[in-house]
Amino acid sequence: MNPPLLLFVISFFVALAMSGTLLIIAQTYPGNIRGLREWSLAALAIALCFPLFIARGHIPDLLSIVLANLTLLIAFMAMNAGTRKFAGMLPTYSRNMLALFVLAFVALFIWFTYVQPDIRMRVGAMALFTLIVVLDQLVLVLRELPRTTGRHVLVASLAIMIASRLIRLGALLLGFAPPTGVLDASASQLVYIALPALTIPLATISLILLASEKLRHDLEFISRHDGLTQCLNKNAAMEELEREIARARRHGSKLAIMLFDLDNFKEINDTHGHLEGDRILVEFSKKAKAALRGSDQLTRFGGDEFMAILPNAGLEQAMYAANRFQEAGRISQPVAWSVSIGISAWLTPGDSLDALLNRADQALYKSKALGRNQTQVI
Repeated sequence: MNPPLLLFVISFFVALAMSGTLLIIAQTYPGNIRGLREWSLAALAIALCFPLFIARGHIPDLLSIVLANLTLLIAFMAMNAGTRKFAGMLPTYSRNMLALFVLAFVALFIWFTYVQPDIRMRVGAMALFTLIVVLDQLVLVLRELPRTTGRHVLVASLAIMIASRLIRLGALLLGFAPPTGVLDASASQLVYIALPALTIPLATISLILLASEKLRHDLEFISRHDGLTQCLNKNAAMEELEREIARARRHGSKLAIMLFDLDNFKEINDTHGHLEGDRILVEFSKKAKAALRGSDQLTRFGGDEFMAILPNAGLEQAMYAANRFQEAGRISQPVAWSVSIGISAWLTPGDSLDALLNRADQALYKSKALGRNQTQVI
């Protein structure tokens, strides 16, 4: 079998397998992990273009040249669109711009296939247009995706695609002879058409890794956070508090905690309904996070009870934050709310977690006993 033909057959089956793998993942992973279907369609489009290339000379050029190359370009664009969806980014280009991009590509291929046949121009156009799409995706990946193994593998696969296209464009500009046909067995052509057998599985592995990493991150987030307010849950908060206490004991640093209780929350639920009660809990958590520093952590203990962990903070800083919470409640609309707060601080290396929480709880009880809507310190 002709070597280029063999490489095309191998790449066809590889792309087809990768498309099926991505489609299965798309159907089984949660819907919030987006872009998987676009990635699957991209791999399928790549697979479909290979039979068209192989049939060159046996089917009309409109199919084996124009449609085959157009399918490959659309595959790159679909992969780009999938990555953008995965990153949660809105489309950068309008549909009209994308349509003009595709029409320009088709017009060039029709011109250099029927009007002025020139394989050099077709090869250059293919390399240039796909280079633009891949470069755009690389910039997106570097800017928007977290530094994970999946991202690193994807960057590597995109870099290989970019390098191959730059080399091909450079060779054409320097006057090197272009391939005589898609099944040309020259060394340069063999290397170029062998790349899909490498980059297709490499890119697919990177996409699967990205999806798996996001799934793991989401599951970890769910296991540590309250579903309504997105605050830490009680178990995660106790782990964080134990970690901060160990740091305070080891380095002699400050540490304060604040216990919150929304005043008369049951009456709010009874009067305005549980949906309004949930809205107030969400609003309180957002206002509380806004009043805290980036290093502070807010947790929902359950119901209307919250706790804030303030590393490297003393009572004065905690009181300042508490005043901001009280003001946020007074100006809340349409239902104003208030909160009782109890504050305690880490005292000495001999202090303990239970003692710290007990003092904050006593301070909170005192706030309620003195009429609510205030802050007490013990």
